Amino acid sequence: MASPVIAAAAARTAASQPLPGRPGGRRPELDVMRGLVVAGLVVFHSAMVFAVGTSWFVNDPRPSIGFSVFLLWGSLWGMPLLFLVSGMGVRYAMRSRTAWAFAAERLGRLGIPFATGLVLLVPPMFYLERLAQPGFHQSYGRFWLAFVNVPAIARGLLPHGNWTSGGVGFDPAHLWFLYVLLVFSLALLPLFWYLRGQHGTRLAGRVAGQAARHPLAMLAVAAVPVMVTEAVFGPDGSTGGWERLAYVFPFLYGFLIASDARFESALSRARWPAVAAAAAATAGLLGWAVAAGPGVMSGAVPGWSALQGLAGWAWLAAIAGFAAAFTGRHRQPGTATPRPSRGREPRWQRAAGYANQAVLPFYLLHEPVIVAFAWIIVRWHAPILVKYPVLVAVSFTATLVIYELAVRRYRITRFLSGMKTREPRRRRPGPGMESRCRTAEGIEGLSRARLRLWKMSLPARWAGSPRTASSWRTRRSVTRARRRSCSSWAWRRR
Repeated sequence: MASPVIAAAAARTAASQPLPGRPGGRRPELDVMRGLVVAGLVVFHSAMVFAVGTSWFVNDPRPSIGFSVFLLWGSLWGMPLLFLVSGMGVRYAMRSRTAWAFAAERLGRLGIPFATGLVLLVPPMFYLERLAQPGFHQSYGRFWLAFVNVPAIARGLLPHGNWTSGGVGFDPAHLWFLYVLLVFSLALLPLFWYLRGQHGTRLAGRVAGQAARHPLAMLAVAAVPVMVTEAVFGPDGSTGGWERLAYVFPFLYGFLIASDARFESALSRARWPAVAAAAAATAGLLGWAVAAGPGVMSGAVPGWSALQGLAGWAWLAAIAGFAAAFTGRHRQPGTATPRPSRGREPRWQRAAGYANQAVLPFYLLHEPVIVAFAWIIVRWHAPILVKYPVLVAVSFTATLVIYELAVRRYRITRFLSGMKTREPRRRRPGPGMESRCRTAEGIEGLSRARLRLWKMSLPARWAGSPRTASSWRTRRSVTRARRRSCSSWAWRRR
């Protein structure tokens, strides 16, 4: 009598498990990659202080051409990689959310930090820039009121990415990434929802099959819209050196890559050709800049912008390919999560969990901190090889300390920074907890089925008695307690 019910529950449990080629648990390597890119922005933005031909909030009086070359190379893949990883994160975030819940989560995760940063963090950077101009003596209060001009922001931000207030041009500085990502997430939500469904999954599967058979052709086809967009609109210096619209393609590609493991396999196989194409295109850009002068980097020549798009996509594919090759060697067959360790959780996975929480507040804080320290360091009578490492080290440390002491520990600052207002409590799993919890995950459906079967097998005269109801609640609470005992280990896996 029990076997049909238990078998049906087991079938439902098996059907709910991730299939090969589909996203499974949380991907901690994506958190690591996102954290490394955001941490690398400290290195990148610190270099802008000392580069030739850049007009930033603070500039060193004795710039170096070497930093300009470094900025050119980093701008090719830095922010596009962040959009690629964000697209992959969207695919995993939509597994357990409705469309409305996802839209609300994006508004809270991106919209609130953008508004917070625009009011509190960006104005001081522009104010320091204006203080360096002769004849500027305006108080910070009046300057802040001119900066936070809501009608001007509403008129100019989305169409142009900047606005004019009081005859002075402003832009959201590094916060452009948040509002662009928010607009992409909401505008592409219908497409993402379709690709998440049954028909969209089959379509993505057919594309993944073609990519698995012809990985180099896949890279070439994916590069075309990026190159065309850059050639038509040209790069934008206020959005990471790329046209804002061009970022939609790495974002969409990231979603597709997370939808089917065959995309990652194709990128892994094509990583070395991608490196060769990226190096050749980058060398072409550098040679062109040396021959024609730094003015060509403005993107006025369509050929430059198209070559930049090719180089950026090639670097992106190479980095994703090497990451896929690395994680493929540390992954269980048929799953999307790395192999669990037998004992304590690996340090890199604990670091990934920390980075997943810290990445957005760190991104918000890093540029104002760099500008504040650069304002002091550029006045030193020291060589650049001394000032630049000091600026990087001090800015990184100060940003991390501010996050740890002033953001992470308080609900209001967590809310304003786009974090969850309450950090989940975690207990350290004891010996054997992993194996017990993995067993509990497999039999969870069977436990519920046995409870239902027990209730169905009672005589009709006992079904409504208080004693039966109390026993039912007791057995149900035992089943829930078993699941709660694994909450620490299960939370770490997410």
